[in-house]
This record gives sequence, C-alpha cells and structure tokens, in this order.
Amino acid sequence: MNSDRCLKGTFWNRSRYKCEPCETKYGIIKGYEFTENCGWSDEQQQIKSPYKPCRYGTFNDGSQVKCQNCHSCPTPLFPASECSTTSDAICCRQGEQVFDGKCIPQPPQTTEITTASTPVFTSSSVASSSLSQSTTQNAFTEPSAVTENFTPSPQSSMPNSSSSPNEMSSFNQFIGIYVCFGILLTLILVCIFLFIKRRSKPFNKEFKKCCNGASHKSLSKKSIGRYEEAISYNIIKESSNNDHVTGLSHLLAPEVQDAPLKTVLNNLDVLEELVLVLDPDICGAKNTRHLAARCSFSFAWINYAYSMKDHKSPLVAVLEGVITKNPHWTVSHLAELLTSIGRNDAVEILAKLPAGV
Repeated sequence: MNSDRCLKGTFWNRSRYKCEPCETKYGIIKGYEFTENCGWSDEQQQIKSPYKPCRYGTFNDGSQVKCQNCHSCPTPLFPASECSTTSDAICCRQGEQVFDGKCIPQPPQTTEITTASTPVFTSSSVASSSLSQSTTQNAFTEPSAVTENFTPSPQSSMPNSSSSPNEMSSFNQFIGIYVCFGILLTLILVCIFLFIKRRSKPFNKEFKKCCNGASHKSLSKKSIGRYEEAISYNIIKESSNNDHVTGLSHLLAPEVQDAPLKTVLNNLDVLEELVLVLDPDICGAKNTRHLAARCSFSFAWINYAYSMKDHKSPLVAVLEGVITKNPHWTVSHLAELLTSIGRNDAVEILAKLPAGV
C-alpha cells in the first residue's frame, strides 16, 4: 500500500488531516477503478496513477468505485451482449435482441414481392403461403400474366430488344441526366479543393509569422483575467551565456539560491506565478514540458502529467518528482534549468522568494 494511515479507496489529506475517498478528488471513469490510496503517499506525493483498468472478467459502467464481476447468463437465457470492461453482460431470451441496453422482441422479417404495379410487403409466414397460392392459380389460368406482372430478377427491369421506342428514349434520357449531374458535381468538388488550397497558403505564412515573432499576452481562457490583474508577462527568448550568469548572480539572493527546492512549493504566491507562466503550451516559448525533459522525466510521464492538468498542475508534479529523486537540490538548481531553456522571466519570479527562507 502507498499509505500507512488510510485504507484502500482512500488517501491521506494532509491539509485536513484525515483520510478521504478517492472519488472526492478524482472522477469515476468507465472501465477503470482506483489504485491503492489513489496513488498518493502520506507525504502527499503522487507515486502511481490514480486509475487502473478493470481486470478480465470485471467491468465498471461508471456507476461504481470498484470494478464489478461480470454476470453469467443462466439457462434458458443467453448472452445477447458480451461483458466488457465498461458494461456487464446482457441476458435475453430466445427471439429477443438488445436495444439501448434492454432486451426487446425481434421484429418479424418481411419479404418484398415486386410486381409491375406496386410493391407488396407481407410477413414471412403469410408471404410464403400467398405466393404459392397465387403462383398455382396463375399456372393453371393465366401463364402470360405471371410473366408480365412478376419481376423474377433485377435484369428484367432493364430495357431489352422488345421494349418500345418510347421506353428506350426515356431510359436513355434518364441515364444522360445522371451522367451530366455526376460530371458537374466532380467539377464543383475540384474547384472547391483548388480554392481551399490557394487560400491556405497565405494563412500558413501568417501563422508562421505569428509563431516566430509575435508576443503572447495570454496563457489560457481560465487564467486570463487573473493573469492580467496579477502580473505583466512577456515571453523572453533564450539568452546568451552572459545573461545566464547575470540572472543567477544578480536576481537571486545567496540565501535564496541555497534554500531547498521544497521552498518553492511552500510559497504559494511564487508557485502560482510559476504555474501561470510555465504550464501553458505557448508557441515559441519553452514550458514545463521542456523543464521536465531536462530533469530526465520520460515523454510518457510528461504526457500523463498534462493529461491530469485539470486535477493537478504539471509544474507541481515535476517539482515534487524532482524533490523525491534529488532531495539535496536547491533553488539554484531550478534557476539554472530555467535559464538553460531561456525562461529568465521565471527566474525573476523565483527572485520574489524572501531572503530569510
């Protein structure tokens, strides 16, 4: 287990000093259940993923915290829908089918009998008896009527050599209309494709200019209001080696440089500003993804951290992971990494840490 204080399905909330269920922090997902203590340790560190997939033979349709065992269908019922990780098996009787998660009677099959005048729909049982009776009667009374009225195959609907000239001309006109319509539709599609392709070229040029030289004044829809009121931020590109030395020697006080890296997590004001400027994906600026890569985190781990962005900041996850692997790291180490990816603006935020930390 990840926690020595809490049972399975709960995690230790250090701020409230009690164990809380996993569903109070994370949502229930179909096909998954929570890992032990939601992957959290008693020190409030994310050790594992909060979810794990249901085992074979179990399911979770989104209404339970844990995966449930699949049910088997007793005789005379049969599994109309097999059990999967997201839904249980559905047992139905013979002659029933599954619709919208319920068993409903199968509709009777119908047979279409095409005649020269109108189509006739009958049920399977009635159609066989009526067809045999009509065929028997026509065989003894009007053999020619059977040949004229019933259409035994699709080829009989095509014009043949015995068709009248009026029928042939109308058929040729019908085919000609469809051919002209197909050619016209093809030309329209080609013109639309060429128009879109021509319009996309100047758009791509303008997009490249935007990404290469434009300044980005917003990070995300959620934090734009708070960001504009709290701080003024401009993207600073990668600096030279002289800027690197200047950023460390003049921006950070010696006491701040030697302070443990955990100091950044404890100062909520500084941490919030770092999250605002490093977490968003902004074209032309390196962010938390690049910082995590410099700290030897795998590509899969970084993608997972960003997938859980709604629940936890990726920067906080990176800092907690670095502190776990390198407890001797100081604020100076973080400042050097930020300078190496060209984010001296983040180093300026670190300089706001009080010197007496």
